[in-house]
Amino acid sequence: MPDWKITPLVVAIGPQREKSRFTYMHNFGEKVDIPYVSWLLQDGTHNVLVDTGCSAADYADKVRPGDGPLMLAGEQFADVQDVVPIEQRLAEQGLDFSAIDLLIQTHLDWDHTMNTPKLAGSGARVVVQRKEWEQIPAHPLFASTYAPRETYAEIEALGLELLDGEQEILPGLELIVTPGHSPAGQSVVVQTGEGPHVIVGMCTIAENFWPSEAVLSKGTYTVIPTGMHIDPIETYDSMQRIKAIPEARILPFHDIAVLDYEVLG
Repeated sequence: MPDWKITPLVVAIGPQREKSRFTYMHNFGEKVDIPYVSWLLQDGTHNVLVDTGCSAADYADKVRPGDGPLMLAGEQFADVQDVVPIEQRLAEQGLDFSAIDLLIQTHLDWDHTMNTPKLAGSGARVVVQRKEWEQIPAHPLFASTYAPRETYAEIEALGLELLDGEQEILPGLELIVTPGHSPAGQSVVVQTGEGPHVIVGMCTIAENFWPSEAVLSKGTYTVIPTGMHIDPIETYDSMQRIKAIPEARILPFHDIAVLDYEVLG
């Protein structure tokens, strides 16, 4: 049985983001710090990354408009702050980009993709769902959640592989399509020695999956869709599917608790 280990590589922080962008129709006016993460998966043979995050420099130079702060859904974004560059995070694990065998791109928002072109020349296999790739941007409403077009051109030049649906990409690594936040985001079910872990391929925090008692007491829903979505019902259904995976530990991509994680599995 495959025995994968998961190491979260926190590369940056999005400081004081509007919480209702993550918890649809809840927590208006509350603020939350959002980690930008690349997840390193290792089974003793393969080194796999799930998404790559974004650096402060790339945000300032390529994402933030030249005439002022980024505005997204009425929110003025504070600038991204570096934690540890992805190159240094890999070096802490005795790796560099040339050691990466596979990059799984869960979806294509800028905070998940801006470091991806750094794999140029690595020979890594880079995969994303075809439907996700062919809808950039998903809608004009979401244009500011995407990277510059030249970033996607650089990603395509890596030899990007477009997937058509779910598959076991390596023994013990299953890709499941979890749309709603984006057209065809994919989540990663990782088989570890401590049971399955799910890296959620949408912009979520813990409260999306485990709402407060005040919310649950209403008795009408059991998860809160992410506030940024192309379809809230589809998002809800994708989240319910993830929660239904037997004995799985769910890893919301942007939950602040990731700062305290060590090696999982």
